[in-house]
Amino acid sequence: MLQIYSYQNTLTLSEEKDKYCFRSVVDQTLDNEQLIKEIINYNSTITEADARAVLSVLNDKVKHFVNLGYKVELPFGYIFNRAKGTIPQINDGFVPGTGNHRITTVFRFKSDAEYDMTKNAMYRNAGSGYVIFPVITGLYSILSSGRESENLSFEAGAMLRIKGKDFSFDPTDNLQGVFLIDGAHNETRLESYNRIGSNVVEAYIPAVSAGNYEVKIVTKPGTDRYEKSVASKTVEVTA
Repeated sequence: MLQIYSYQNTLTLSEEKDKYCFRSVVDQTLDNEQLIKEIINYNSTITEADARAVLSVLNDKVKHFVNLGYKVELPFGYIFNRAKGTIPQINDGFVPGTGNHRITTVFRFKSDAEYDMTKNAMYRNAGSGYVIFPVITGLYSILSSGRESENLSFEAGAMLRIKGKDFSFDPTDNLQGVFLIDGAHNETRLESYNRIGSNVVEAYIPAVSAGNYEVKIVTKPGTDRYEKSVASKTVEVTA
């Protein structure tokens, strides 16, 4: 169900405007396996193999033709690529990956489909305290004296101290906790902790390949809903 909560309006520029705005989160997910079951139950002549095959082909073909520059029509909307960026001279070329030049994928609903999805939308007013987002404000190593250091170079077994807010998580849930993310977006979950608090987490660096890593923390403040925060700084693992 759509959970609607009130949040401080950071875009308020005038005292005359409302100080708070509505935001929302979805606390349930219909994953691919559940969708396949729903398709089978909807039409008994469709087998599980049929449903899997159609979804697989749809996935491949949509990506293929969007890549070729088509606007691909689906029953409820269109998906296509769009170029974004700026140039100093009108005849300068577009080069993805340089400056702010990039290609993004856009999904645009058909008006009737959007209406059908919203006209009887189920929601609940969850109040101002429903959503708790974790926020990382600082990363530190620990010196032999016990003091914090902003030197973010670690050996395996060294302690990483993370400061912020709303960090509480269940260490027995493999989807929650502290993760190291390498340059190829592979994630390693940290398994050993010295402290797990709401504002400070102390975790031991595992034996991973040397290199630079992003630090991510994942919590689960609501039913079937995970929230994450990624630090603005990276850490270096030397061994």
